[in-house]
Amino acid sequence: MTTGDRTLLYGLLGDPVAQSLSPFIMNRAFAIHDIDATYVAFGVAPDRLETAVGGLWAMGASGINVTYPFKEEILYSLDAISTAAEIVQAVNTIVFTDDTIEGINTDATGVAVALERFAEVTAERRRVFIFGAGGSARAAAYGLLERGAESVAFCARAPERAEMTMERFGFAFPEQEVALVPLSTRGDAARRRRLLRAADIVINATPVGMAGVAEGRILEQADWIRPEQIYFDFVYHPRHTPFLQAARARRARTLDGLALLVAQAAESFNVWTDHTFDVGEMAAAVEAFANGAPPREQGVN
Repeated sequence: MTTGDRTLLYGLLGDPVAQSLSPFIMNRAFAIHDIDATYVAFGVAPDRLETAVGGLWAMGASGINVTYPFKEEILYSLDAISTAAEIVQAVNTIVFTDDTIEGINTDATGVAVALERFAEVTAERRRVFIFGAGGSARAAAYGLLERGAESVAFCARAPERAEMTMERFGFAFPEQEVALVPLSTRGDAARRRRLLRAADIVINATPVGMAGVAEGRILEQADWIRPEQIYFDFVYHPRHTPFLQAARARRARTLDGLALLVAQAAESFNVWTDHTFDVGEMAAAVEAFANGAPPREQGVN
């Protein structure tokens, strides 16, 4: 498939983006489908986000992904957003047209797809515990509740900022339980322990553990971890975060951020091109690339 008389431009906006694997994924997908397009990572200073979005639109870019720390701030630069993005109040995928800049959230579906494809875990009737209440955390909650999760508990450092989140989720999913518990209040430790130990899926949707961004740990006690649980860290640089190391030490199953990266990328690619790619094959290719191995040639999916 070709695109006519010009190469289509796609990209990633974030800070930092130097270590991003998204360009490898998207450019490989374009090559597999013989699409005349290129994908570039753009590091953007926080005070230049709106200028960057407008500039890419003016230059005729076809679409962009948005990553940390802009998934919420990007809302102010858009003309329209999808239903999921409206509830989640975060966007990670943008489609440019001649008249509008539209925001979509593919993280929501990506979380559920990653769990299904890479861990063989479905959301239906599952109890979920999520560290964080930001854009990525809300997207995870939406994606899992939409697929039938029994309950979601957000664990946030600043729960007062999440009150509107609770209202939106309560309205969107009235038959499912959505709870909020503070991360830092000692008096709530017993409730945090109860909710975390009751969960089937435990997610780190904070930047804690990301190289160069946030060090430290969020799991308070190792004995809160049960071997029957799956621990999913959205961070993929580095792959072996303290969060996942603690879970493995207690023999819990783990899933790292590469799974989400590939799954949400497949959703974005489909939004932009109406094509898809095999997430398992792509994850293997990304892992080989990250480890310094040359990518294998692939036929069209």
